[in-house]
Amino acid sequence: GLRSACLIAYIHLVACIQWQFRNHGSAMARRSFIAKTMSMLIGLPVALVIVLFAISNRHLVEVGFWPLPVIVEVPAYILGLCTMAFGFILGVVATWISGGSTRHRARLAEGKARRLEEDLDHKAHEVEDLRKALPAPEKR
Repeated sequence: GLRSACLIAYIHLVACIQWQFRNHGSAMARRSFIAKTMSMLIGLPVALVIVLFAISNRHLVEVGFWPLPVIVEVPAYILGLCTMAFGFILGVVATWISGGSTRHRARLAEGKARRLEEDLDHKAHEVEDLRKALPAPEKR
């Protein structure tokens, strides 16, 4: 009933907040007070809307999985939340795929930087060896 809907929404909210801090804790610590405040001003109303949606849509709806002969009755808020979660995951995957070329260029740049640093170290050792091989400068 109403209590289970609120409990599900609350658990979902807590899990999202824990995930946010676990995966972005250090980044969040660096963010400014204004950014944190804006995040809360946007996140709390969204969480409230999700809770209100879950509370007001507790009736059962039939969901059919064409072409299978399966019909399942689920609460409407579960159907809505699952649809939103599916859309979110689809957006994350699309964003990740579109960033592939950028990640590839970053990997190439990191490899080039690593090779250049190794080359610089090698040249520094060569210079040091050459300095040791030269005679000491004459003092005046």
